Amino acid sequence: MGRFFFLQYSFLIKIYTLEKILSVKKIGITDRMSFLILGIFYCLTFVVGYLYVSSQKNITYSGHKNTKKIVHLVLIDFKPTITTSDLQSITDSAYSLQQIPGVESLNFGPNTSPEGLNREYTHSLTMKFSTSRDRDSIYLPHPIHQAFVKLFVPFTESVLVYDYWE
Repeated sequence: MGRFFFLQYSFLIKIYTLEKILSVKKIGITDRMSFLILGIFYCLTFVVGYLYVSSQKNITYSGHKNTKKIVHLVLIDFKPTITTSDLQSITDSAYSLQQIPGVESLNFGPNTSPEGLNREYTHSLTMKFSTSRDRDSIYLPHPIHQAFVKLFVPFTESVLVYDYWE
């Protein structure tokens, strides 16, 4: 629509200029200068308008950038035989997952809810990703994640993984 309006506007200026030229038998210096100024204005308006309309093609009108994050929630029930040093080793390894590209935030810690509805899950690991591709193609197959899984799984009784968009 913008390009059509612009072309219509510039066409009207051109018609006005031609009518002015055809209606005057004797053209003085003042008229020549005004025609020159009008011609320059017409050309500049056309060029600037064309460049502006062309640049608008690359703009998306979706209204906003995607700000939703995918949350990867892991609930963990450790075996009762886990030692403090084993838990510290798992904690250190969990926080090393932040080195993986695509992991935007990470939290690991024990359950602190007073409600008693934890169903034996004692710890949680929560991560945020911008896209499911970051989670599926980068994080899950990454060697740091695979090493964490090998260290972590033998100490668990039960694990629940739940992902959602926030």
